[in-house]
Amino acid sequence: MGRARLATQTHPSGGQATVTATYAHVAELAGWLNLSEAGILHLAGSDRLRFLQGQTTNDLRLLLPDRGLYTAFCTPTGHLLSDGYVLEADDGFLLVLPPETWGDIADRLSKAIILDDVVVLSLQEELSLLSVQGGSASDLLEEIGIAPPPALPLAHHTHLWQKAEIRIIYNDRTGFGGFDLLVPYTILEELQTALVASACLPIDAALATVLRYEAGVPQAGVDWNERTLAAELHEAFVQSHISYTKGCYVGQEVLMRIHARGHTNRRWTPLRVAGTTPPPRGTPLSAPDRPDAGWITGAVISPALDGAVLAWGFLRNEYLAPGTTLQVGTEPPMLATVLPGAPRPARWLAL
Repeated sequence: MGRARLATQTHPSGGQATVTATYAHVAELAGWLNLSEAGILHLAGSDRLRFLQGQTTNDLRLLLPDRGLYTAFCTPTGHLLSDGYVLEADDGFLLVLPPETWGDIADRLSKAIILDDVVVLSLQEELSLLSVQGGSASDLLEEIGIAPPPALPLAHHTHLWQKAEIRIIYNDRTGFGGFDLLVPYTILEELQTALVASACLPIDAALATVLRYEAGVPQAGVDWNERTLAAELHEAFVQSHISYTKGCYVGQEVLMRIHARGHTNRRWTPLRVAGTTPPPRGTPLSAPDRPDAGWITGAVISPALDGAVLAWGFLRNEYLAPGTTLQVGTEPPMLATVLPGAPRPARWLAL
């Protein structure tokens, strides 16, 4: 199928039709996500490693000059404040955080600096985050003259493009593979034009939600909030974001107790829902022996499940076994079956 035929979605924008990527387009070629509202912080100073090591869940001693780490920030009680990732770059650390959380994390880090030689700067005015995702993302970047790093979680390097430095990071947000690009605003429009000219089209919000749910990527403020324990997200998130061997950090005591116990009381889990209408966020899930077995955080029509409804939600441990059937609290009620995992898991862990 030709590139033009894969891109058939149009949306009105200011009276003009905007062409956006379809699911098939992303699967076969690539599309791009506008993540310009994400937070990009730079931490510098001789105490930066010790300081950030005590604030975040992963072991930053494992950072390499060309490989970053996923991480998270928690309250002292182990509740999740933010996810994100850290890179060693520009004589310091680059910290990339979701739009929903970065302001609070920047404020927390700044307030935690007392006698430390640490400086926290926001790069919001200088850099934008754009993510190219899809089955041919690597080839497409090469086509426009940008050399991608290896397809390893958070492998990264810089590349000079149109006389400006872009940092390219392998970060799979969709299960199809892809790259985050930290782009100076001076060339952002030119880069977007080059991507569209190569049939890499923007991914709209609805498709982005489908792709991230199929990949098992939770979103701050939607799938988790400050009442969610970091260990309650699925196993791939826990393995890639949390260290149980690094020593003290905010929330470590509670997370270590959970780890020693072997489980939390609930976990974020995928389900296949009967019917054709995705149940709304917050819909309760019940079992024959328990009316409050869990609740749904979001649901979509999933091409990866042949058009069935894919939902994610928090379930109590007793109901996590794949194949377990639960009742969805819609009117009329529907049935949901627990899936063994995300239909197309994001590559957060090195193979």
